[in-house]
Amino acid sequence: MPELPEVETVVLVLKETILNQTIEDVSVYWPRIIYENPDFKDQVIHQKIMDITRRGKYIIMHLENGFILIHLRMEGRFYYSTQSNDLHKHSHLVFHLSEGQLEYNDTRKFGRIRYVKDEKDMALDHLGLEPFDGMLTAQYLKKQSLSKKTLLKAFLLNQSPIVGIGNIYADEICFDAKLSPLKPIGSITLKQWNQLIISMRLILSQAIENGGSTIRSYTSSLGVSGRFQMTLQVYGRGKENCLVCQSPLKKVKISQRTTVYCPHCQRI
Repeated sequence: MPELPEVETVVLVLKETILNQTIEDVSVYWPRIIYENPDFKDQVIHQKIMDITRRGKYIIMHLENGFILIHLRMEGRFYYSTQSNDLHKHSHLVFHLSEGQLEYNDTRKFGRIRYVKDEKDMALDHLGLEPFDGMLTAQYLKKQSLSKKTLLKAFLLNQSPIVGIGNIYADEICFDAKLSPLKPIGSITLKQWNQLIISMRLILSQAIENGGSTIRSYTSSLGVSGRFQMTLQVYGRGKENCLVCQSPLKKVKISQRTTVYCPHCQRI
C-alpha cells in the first residue's frame, strides 16, 4: 500500500502536470471506484483544479467548488498523457482534462474516489497529526500512549495519533530510532519519543526525496522512481544480517503485519 512518501510524491507530481487544468469530462468504467456518489461526473465536470494536497494517505483535489478525495488503497496509481491514448489495462476512471487525460488505474479495484462540496464533509477528523506538524512533540506522544501495553509498531500503524505511516516506514523508523517495535509504548521515555520524531521526519523526508518505495506492484507513471527501496535497512530483510552490527535480523508479526528488526540494535 502506498504510504505517506508515495502519496506525497504523487501529489507533488500531479501539481506539476494537471494543476489549473479544467475537467472537461469523466469516463467511469468501474462505478464502484466512485464512493457513495452517483452524481460524481455532473459535480466535477467544467471545474478547474485549483490545488492538490495530501491529508494522511488521501489525495485531495481542490476544485473551484468542492473537493475530490482519492485513496489509492493497495495498488492505485495514475497515468497522465497529453493526448487521448488507448487506456492501460485496469484503468477504471479517466479525467478528460483541458490539456490531456488522467487515468486512475487499480489492479485490485480497492481504491476509492469521491466528491464532497464542503471541507467539513471530508470526514477526516479521525486522522491524527501529520509527521511534520509542529504540534507533534514528545509530550503529545506521551499523552497518546494511554494504552500502555500497546506495542510501538502497532501504535505507529494506528492512524489516530500520527497519520501516513504504514508497514514499511514503521520498521525503518523504529530501526533508525534504535527502538524495538515490540516495546510497550508505556515504557517509552520522553527522550525516546523525541528521538522517534527525529527519526520519523528523517526517514520520511529521505523517502519523499527519493520518490518513495516501489515495493511489490506499486508503481506510477508520474516520475515516482521509488529509489528509497534501495536504502531500506530492515523492511523485507528478515533473516538477513543487520547492516549495522551484522547480527541476524528477526521477523515477527505485529498487528498481523510482518515486522523486521534487529534484536541487538533495537533492544526492548
